[in-house]
Amino acid sequence: MNVLPRGLRARSAAAFALLGLVLSVVMSVATYQLARWYLLDQRESLAARQAELHAQVLAGELSGEVGLTDDEVIAGLARTRSRAVLLLGESWYSTVVALNESRVPAAMVDGVRSGEALQQRVKVGGAPYFVVGVPLPTLGGGYFEFVPALEYERTLRTLAYVLVAVATVTTGIGALAGWSLSRRVIRPLNTVAETAQAMSSGDLHQRLDVGDDPDLRPVAASFNTMAESLEERIARERRFTADVSHELRTPLTAMSSAVALAQRAQSQERTTLAIDMLANQVDHLRRLTLELLELARIDAGREEVEPSDRVDVGLLVTRQAELHGVAHLVTYPELSVMHEVNSIRFERVVANLLENATRYGGGATHIDLHHISGTLRLLIDDDGPGVPPEEREAIFDRFHRGAAESRPGHPKGTGLGLSLVDEFVRLEGGQVWVEEAPSGGARFVVEVPSRS
Repeated sequence: MNVLPRGLRARSAAAFALLGLVLSVVMSVATYQLARWYLLDQRESLAARQAELHAQVLAGELSGEVGLTDDEVIAGLARTRSRAVLLLGESWYSTVVALNESRVPAAMVDGVRSGEALQQRVKVGGAPYFVVGVPLPTLGGGYFEFVPALEYERTLRTLAYVLVAVATVTTGIGALAGWSLSRRVIRPLNTVAETAQAMSSGDLHQRLDVGDDPDLRPVAASFNTMAESLEERIARERRFTADVSHELRTPLTAMSSAVALAQRAQSQERTTLAIDMLANQVDHLRRLTLELLELARIDAGREEVEPSDRVDVGLLVTRQAELHGVAHLVTYPELSVMHEVNSIRFERVVANLLENATRYGGGATHIDLHHISGTLRLLIDDDGPGVPPEEREAIFDRFHRGAAESRPGHPKGTGLGLSLVDEFVRLEGGQVWVEEAPSGGARFVVEVPSRS
């Protein structure tokens, strides 16, 4: 069964109360022990001095007398006005019937007989006493005085009650302080909750403001950064959804037109044209759907291609260059360019870049592959107009085609090829960018660092 208080304020109050209780108990115990030690020491010292004084007075009275009777000894003992027991030889004398030789510890009697001054605490009838034993060598005996300690115990008992009451009050004050202070601590959390609630309701422009609080400023900065990223991501997803709708509408419209044309066609030539148009749009839709599914798997973190392995990247690049008819443009100074990459992913990167160069850049003009300080570097130059500096980052966004137009005879792309290149290279731990080629066209650069 969970007995912990629920809620941050309740837990804070409980923590402050527990802290107050622990501190109070520690301080109370320390205070009680110190007071007890001090009072006990003082009372025992006083009792010892008092008993010694009474013993000296009594010894002075009795030492000059000869042939003392029992009544004279008791009278002299009574004049000390103390609760005392006197040992003379083998005889015992006392002023109080209840406080007699039977109440004196045997070990103390032996010690006093041997000449030691001793003191000890005893209880007689439930009442506490200090027993002080003083040797009387001139009389051949000893003096034992019972000093009441009841007042001392009452003082300590009163002190204990006071300390318990103080500890209780301190614990209550700690709980109230924790409850009150936690309210100020929780107030920024309420602000965070209100801001998050406003954002969940659709107001994505909300930001967290904590003023000049140095402790909460990092939290506010992280929250606002998260909010900005969330707003940007949602905006990007909305644009992506709109672009997907637009991209899907285009081939579907063309397919509908082709079907309508085929239905109305009265000649074989128009039927063939409609079927070719329909086949092209079906192929375009298939490619678009596959690439969208690929991006969706990447976004969801479910990329299902083979893990990375050490492969000859030169062979991959050459194979794709042959498929695109530009194998003669490939140069790499090493006999083999071995690197740890995912072969399927990297070959897709090369294929997409070559396809992009063919469709928008007038074809590839130079392909270079080499290592730089252990980092694999692939360069692909094309013969197109290049990419303006302001579009060199956006060109890797999904469905961003910029101002480039596909060459005649080449079907329009899906707008996702370079986005896939960027995602695949990122999965390899590398980066891709575009810059101006020496020939004036675009140069796409892919760098993949070594994993070792």
